[in-house]
Amino acid sequence: MRNTFFVLLLVLIWVGCSTKDETISFNPGLMLGFSNDSVAFDTLLSNRRSSTKRLTVFNPNEEAIQFDEIALGRAGNSDYQIIINGKQTNSLVNERLLGGDSILILIEVNITPQNENLPYLVKDSIVFRWNTNEEHVKLVSYGQDGNTITSSSVCNEIWTNARPYIISDTVLVSPGCELVIERGTNIYFENDAVMFVQGTLKAIGDSANHIVFRNARFDGVYDRVPGQWDGIYFLEGSSDNEIAFAEIFNGQIGLRVGTPDDDDLPDVVISNTEIFNMSLAGILAFTSDIEATNSLIYNCGNYLFGGFAGGNYNLRHCTFSNEPALFIQDEATVQFSDNLVIGENELLVADLNLEMTNCIIWGTADEELLINNGGNAMVSVGLVANIIRSGEEIENNFTSRDFNFPGFVDAFDNDYRLDTLAFAKDKGVDIGIQRDLTGKNRDATPDIGAFERIEKQ
Repeated sequence: MRNTFFVLLLVLIWVGCSTKDETISFNPGLMLGFSNDSVAFDTLLSNRRSSTKRLTVFNPNEEAIQFDEIALGRAGNSDYQIIINGKQTNSLVNERLLGGDSILILIEVNITPQNENLPYLVKDSIVFRWNTNEEHVKLVSYGQDGNTITSSSVCNEIWTNARPYIISDTVLVSPGCELVIERGTNIYFENDAVMFVQGTLKAIGDSANHIVFRNARFDGVYDRVPGQWDGIYFLEGSSDNEIAFAEIFNGQIGLRVGTPDDDDLPDVVISNTEIFNMSLAGILAFTSDIEATNSLIYNCGNYLFGGFAGGNYNLRHCTFSNEPALFIQDEATVQFSDNLVIGENELLVADLNLEMTNCIIWGTADEELLINNGGNAMVSVGLVANIIRSGEEIENNFTSRDFNFPGFVDAFDNDYRLDTLAFAKDKGVDIGIQRDLTGKNRDATPDIGAFERIEKQ
């Protein structure tokens, strides 16, 4: 009898303590909470799945509620997909939400192409219906159609700025052919995609309309992650290439140049260009001829600029910086050498000619510039009016290891312009480069680096 009494008592206690949070209430006055009243995605290329966004729905009431429906407003016609508490569906009915509990909804979008040049709005909503209440959480994104290029070669083409070009794997500018890229054109690379140039590339923008080479994902964290595509490779036989007012970022190697020939004329001319967030190198060259002016290279893995196995390099008014360092790097990030190890006891050797004027070479290594003549080839080096992170004195140049010695506005925010008290101000020599990286006029006493600081009068 006593045991029966205790069992009955436990049952009564359980029933009496049965929490209200499991009791479904149909009171229309029960309101819900939402972590967001809208969910917005960055601009996305069509036919490519977005990253996942989250929406949390809270029930702050003591009683449970039961949804009549949770659904996408456009149902099966929607470009959005939702997962509700682990269930992928366009519509879920009779879902219960306990008192004091919440549900998690994961949202993705895969935009259907609309054959439009300009970005277009793609919208929908998640509709919640319960107890005669209805709540809408808006879903918003912009789609961008593009010209997709898959394993193809191009010859004597002009890429216009009407739509971006999406390189899905490999594109080759064929020998003897030219690819012209108009100002303001965007070129997006899928994972590990690469551009090979065996002919000629003319990518010439202007100060208001840059040409962009970048990764194809630019939503969320993908916007500034290195290594998402391969790079632009200039192959033997390529010549007369020009890149101006361009941005190249988030790849492995910005420009890889391997164009050995019998002359010292530049096969790649770079001006007013930014290369950054490259996992291996900004510019990596082998026995090549390169001229670079008014260019900024920063946040690169092994090398900001590496010129190996000789070559001819003329760098003027450029800024190279690996501070702050995204990568662990104890060696110089700007290196030139007359040789390259290509096998056991085997060197590739060629003459090296380096002219560098009014440039900044900065970073976190004790010595940020290394010139190696171990191949015993002819080596000619002319360094004038450069700021170099080093503990050694270099004649006709400025060296230091002091924090922010050049005087960047904010290197930690990747702002490599010069502040008003910058050491680099007015320390350059006039070499006839009248405008800076941004297209702004230089004064009679130019600043060192890619940027000219002009104080307001």
